[in-house]
Amino acid sequence: MRTFGRFALLVSLLALAAAGCSRALAPASADRAGARAIGAGLAPVPEIPAPPESGDPPRPTPVPSASISDPRPSHLLPALLLPSPTIRWSPNVPAPSGPVPTRYRYKLFDENGTEFSFTQLLVDPASLLRFYAPAFAGWTEVDATVTQATFHDLDPTVGHVFVVIAMGDHGRFENALSTDRNMLYFHVTPALVTDANRGMR
Repeated sequence: MRTFGRFALLVSLLALAAAGCSRALAPASADRAGARAIGAGLAPVPEIPAPPESGDPPRPTPVPSASISDPRPSHLLPALLLPSPTIRWSPNVPAPSGPVPTRYRYKLFDENGTEFSFTQLLVDPASLLRFYAPAFAGWTEVDATVTQATFHDLDPTVGHVFVVIAMGDHGRFENALSTDRNMLYFHVTPALVTDANRGMR
């Protein structure tokens, strides 16, 4: 009888323990289920795109260039030349392994010309390249050994602009024009050539 009482007491204790465990586990299980349900209802968080790889911008392809050396051009004051002037230029010294001119293209413009606006030529030199490049139709072409051009009997009543462009291999050409470097704006004097002014070009 005493053994039965002990057995009944042990069964009662086990029943109480099981009930307590069920109550202790139930909230946690519900929390986990709720968390799973909430997680399943959320939209996936989009991945933040990686920033673009930083680096130096591409460098422009170097091109040959030249400068008018005699007379020196200036955007401030037009040169004054004789009616049959000789204009000289020279290649600019390139950076190591940089391109050198293999030929030149040049052209003389004057205020009476109808092919291209003389005013636009002076105000927006880049427009000249947009109009003529890359073929430069109508321009005189010489090889790199020629660095001067002579003109005869120019009209002294109008202004003139001489432009020279250095050309290189693979179709490369000078892509910047300046009235301080490769464009010479000048006027012609009708003065007679005498011993006093033979130094004028």
